[in-house]
Amino acid sequence: MSYEIPLPMPEKLQEKPILNATELHKYLESAGFKPLVVVVDNANAKIRVYFERSLSDTEAKKLLEVILDYYKKHIKVKVE
Repeated sequence: MSYEIPLPMPEKLQEKPILNATELHKYLESAGFKPLVVVVDNANAKIRVYFERSLSDTEAKKLLEVILDYYKKHIKVKVE
């Protein structure tokens, strides 16, 4: 099952070094996820994460939160 996450503020991504799929994969694993593959589309500001099975609604919401947290740290947006 795949999950596509569009990233907010794509113009900020253009100003920073590209997001690294391997680093994001490791970050997701440290947050308790077990993705098969993580694909980062820097040009279109999207991330696609593949899993063996569908995630529950709660897990999918947590996935979104974890990815957006990682992204905000990457583009150095202050999280309040």
